[in-house]
Amino acid sequence: MGTRRLPRRSLSVRSKPPRVASSTWRPLTDHCGRYQLKELLGRGGMADVYLAYRHDLEGPRPRYALKRLQRKWSLDPQLRAMFASEARLSLSLQHPNLVRVFETGEHLGLPFMVMEYVDGVSCAKLLRTVAARGGRFPEGVALVICAEVLKGLIHAHDATDERGQPLGIVHRDVSPGHILISRVGRVKLADFGIARSTQIEHHTDPGQVKGKFGYMSPEQVMGDGELDGRSDIFSLGVVLAEMLLGRRLFSGKGEFEVLTRMYEADIAVLDQEASHLSPELLPILKKALQRDRKLRFANATEFLLALQRAAYNLNVALDETTLVPWLFQLGVLPSQSGAHAIQLDVLEETRDKPGQS
Repeated sequence: MGTRRLPRRSLSVRSKPPRVASSTWRPLTDHCGRYQLKELLGRGGMADVYLAYRHDLEGPRPRYALKRLQRKWSLDPQLRAMFASEARLSLSLQHPNLVRVFETGEHLGLPFMVMEYVDGVSCAKLLRTVAARGGRFPEGVALVICAEVLKGLIHAHDATDERGQPLGIVHRDVSPGHILISRVGRVKLADFGIARSTQIEHHTDPGQVKGKFGYMSPEQVMGDGELDGRSDIFSLGVVLAEMLLGRRLFSGKGEFEVLTRMYEADIAVLDQEASHLSPELLPILKKALQRDRKLRFANATEFLLALQRAAYNLNVALDETTLVPWLFQLGVLPSQSGAHAIQLDVLEETRDKPGQS
């Protein structure tokens, strides 16, 4: 069989927005509806996220993450529709392992949504920290994080509307920057900004690629418009592999080489560098990372059951008692519930510029 080649016409991948010092950012006003904006947490290609408080409450006030469309895109009907689609989907999903959206609104012509604020650290930061120290995640920690994300994905993939009709949700952006871990060990999947659903208008042209570089499934790389939950399974399999290996799964000399390896699902690195793994884990990784989605886990529940069986055999508790001590030992949690702990990391790693896929 000949080697498959990735057509160059499909290489439309979201770029990372430039890093800008947070001290240079200022909100248009210091409030948005009934919310007071205290600090900019991150700036993406189309929206900003602020630390916010309810100014109509007395006494101790809970913190929120308020996401607001940027003024320069406020008259773009497609971007407003994308923002509205994300808000509508997120409001329909209420699960402990998904970042919750409490309400949406519009202030001074700018749509916004009010989200749960997660005080902790992103999986992206954990991966960077561990890699910089030449280490990798303990197997138990990696299994806990992956299992908790799968619980959120099960809820999203199985969600139905008020008539009981499947919503057909696919996150399409499962990646380390969207996996948030609180200081008490709660794991949450964030950002349904490019999620796909059978119940909402689609804003991706055929052949256009949407997803995170290094974490897309082969069918995403090809711009397949008929994605299902197995695409998210592949993406989460990449995250699990990177936690266990302490390095990127797909690497190369340039973007085209990396994308080709993603398209081919070239996971030869697992055989080369996974000799340290417990024997229960390598078959799980290989099944999640099959190029042919029919050969992957059929759904997130099947993936979760495989992890639970492995954890039982390894005598690992799939809960915060495994996760929290390691987080504090690693020393990555903010000493004081700092606002920049998570949401800045999320936006810098995930948001694309309008006009790019």
